Amino acid sequence: MTVEAVGRPRPKRGGAVASRSIFWRIPWLRTAILLAPPLTWFVAIYLTSLALLLVTAFWTIDPFTTRVVQSWSLDNFQQIVNEPTYLRIIGRTVLMAALVTMTDAVIAFPFAYYMARVASRRVQTALFAAVLLPLWASYLARLYAWILILNHSGVLNWSLQSIGLPAANVAYSD
Repeated sequence: MTVEAVGRPRPKRGGAVASRSIFWRIPWLRTAILLAPPLTWFVAIYLTSLALLLVTAFWTIDPFTTRVVQSWSLDNFQQIVNEPTYLRIIGRTVLMAALVTMTDAVIAFPFAYYMARVASRRVQTALFAAVLLPLWASYLARLYAWILILNHSGVLNWSLQSIGLPAANVAYSD
């Protein structure tokens, strides 16, 4: 007397199951696949534009027409090195960048340490709001500028009515 197993046959390894399990065996692979499209666009757009900017630095300007001439030359770089004005500007820029970096490091690291390790939850929330609130300033300024422009008695309607056109009721501005 033999006993036969009754039921569904076991699925074969492969296909979708195998491709999903590879992400569990190699955890960095999923991250790499998810990051590949945005990194490709980053390289294609940003780094390519930087490379083109570097290439144009080797072109010259025709002194008579002030047009860019696509002839290769190191004149631009010689001008930067030989003229004291450019050297002074570069020196001031590097000095300012170093001072800002040092000041930010001296202020930000102790502040971040206090915020992360020492402060209570309530103080952390207040400090977090105090850090992020200035970042909203430009957004709020733009928002209020658009409100002033699109308001019923704003600049847009005043301009339209001054040339004889009807008022534009934009964005629930009645």
